[in-house]
Formats: sequence, structure tokens, C-alpha cells
Amino acid sequence: MTFLPALIQWIHVGSVVLLIGGFFFLRVILLPAAKVLPENQRLKLVEAAFRRFRVVIWSALLTILFSGVYNFIAFLRSTGSLSQDAPKEPVENLSTYIIVLGVKLFIVFIIFTFGVLLTFPYPVFIPIQRRPAPWLNLTLILGLIVIFLSALLRRL
Repeated sequence: MTFLPALIQWIHVGSVVLLIGGFFFLRVILLPAAKVLPENQRLKLVEAAFRRFRVVIWSALLTILFSGVYNFIAFLRSTGSLSQDAPKEPVENLSTYIIVLGVKLFIVFIIFTFGVLLTFPYPVFIPIQRRPAPWLNLTLILGLIVIFLSALLRRL
């Protein structure tokens, strides 16, 4: 059945697009545009935007997590790692694949952490949430690296 794997892949990629695209919008569009407002209004606007974006971030994080686990299990099945059958889709260099996947997952964990730091309503995170620009810059760079690593993994 090819429908379910395609659907899960679509959900996974769509969630990544929403997550990284949302961070891009906040950093490149909203924060610079908010600079025309007085300080108190700017803070209110940015806080309201992050509060609304929190739903998108947390939904995307959950769907990325669950669809990623599904995709990883499907990958293990395709390599024959979960059964005694011969691999359906052999991977030329499995060790390279696993290393790149490990780096990708580590970076994804960092992105998830920044998503929590930027949106979770907890007093300890307020200093980060008051100055989101550097964290959004780093998150965007890491997101682009993850997208590149994902493209690389599809070709290994």
C-alpha cells in the first residue's frame, strides 16, 4: 500500500515547511516590521504573534515527531533491519546514512528546544522571548541544514 507512506511523508514535510516557514516569517517579516511601533506596542505585538504561533509550533513538533518515527520504522523495514528478509531497497552505505541521520536528529532536537524556549509561557524563558531575533536566526540556519541533510539522506 503506497497511500499511507505517501500521506505520512506529506504530513512530515508539510509540518517542517510550516515550522521553518513560520520561524522565517517571524524573523524576516514580523520583527523588522514591528520596529516601526513604539516599544510597548512592539512587545505586545511580538508576544501576541508568538502566542498564536505556539499552536502551530507545538502541532508541527508533534506531527514531525510521530511521522518521523513512522518514517524511521519504514526505513528499517526497507533495509531488512526489522526482519530476516532481504532488503527491499538496499542502502549503499548504511553507516554513512546512520551518521547523517544522527546529526539530523540532533539538530532537530535543538530546533525543538528553541521552539519550546521561544513559545512556552514560563518565566524563566522570558529573557529569550524578549529578544527572539538571535534565536530565530540560529533556528533558521539549523532548519536549512536539516532540510539539506534530509535531501542528502534521500540520495544515500
